[in-house]
Amino acid sequence: MWIRRLAALACVLALASAGYVALDRWQRGMIFSVELGERSWWRDPPAGTQVYDLPLPGGDTLRAWYWRHPDPGAPTVLYLHGSRWNLNGSAFRMEHWAGLGYSMLAIDYRGFGASSPRLPSQASVRQDAQAALRELARLQPDPARRFVYGHSLGGAIAIDLMARLDPPIPVAGLIVEATFTSIRDMIATTRWAGIPGFGLLVTQPFDSRDAIGKLRTPLLLLHGTGDRVVPPAMSDALLAAARQSPHKRLVWLEGASHSGASRSGAAYDDAVRGFIRSVRRAYPG
Repeated sequence: MWIRRLAALACVLALASAGYVALDRWQRGMIFSVELGERSWWRDPPAGTQVYDLPLPGGDTLRAWYWRHPDPGAPTVLYLHGSRWNLNGSAFRMEHWAGLGYSMLAIDYRGFGASSPRLPSQASVRQDAQAALRELARLQPDPARRFVYGHSLGGAIAIDLMARLDPPIPVAGLIVEATFTSIRDMIATTRWAGIPGFGLLVTQPFDSRDAIGKLRTPLLLLHGTGDRVVPPAMSDALLAAARQSPHKRLVWLEGASHSGASRSGAAYDDAVRGFIRSVRRAYPG
């Protein structure tokens, strides 16, 4: 009798395990939504960009773009893009920041663009972002001139990176644009919200509200009031949760969309330049 019960339990566990694996893969596919192929509006890297591969343990690689500003004293910004689009689809944002006067380093996570193929996960993009931050430290030896910038899902990756990196690599400041508090909170804004217990099945939580509470880095939050993807109120919640950040600010960009904030003009540019200038001056040492 006990053998039958044990066999039945094994079957149940096997089915549950298979179900969890399928659920996990579905969620990862939905969250990262990697677009394959090219789009007519994609761009090549800015002129003068170094394009190369960063090696990872185990043999995987990350495609990296590095554009060095002619001014040797310019700050260097690590750009972490969001879901769906690879570096070519996000090049306009990198171009804009380069035009503001900064050297730019950007990567494609594994599963995006020319990086090693795989289905991304919160764990894999964390590893990828950590490798990119180490590359930032190599390219920019002065911590007072190192900054990390993430857009949308890239903002969640950046918050997780700066809150949990061990050992820490010092940077002067973190800038996040149009990012969310957590995947569970995002689910609450969708048609899935009415399904009892659906939030308990999240395998990729990206809980930025929790992570940002551990952040000890100066923080700038940018959010367009016209964002229809991520509710702007989530930036309010992140600002309130960043209790340990020594210098924090939230800038609203009037009418800006989820992806168009960097094109919203002087309000965006002045916020970025002002934040980087002020935290560089205040950086210890």
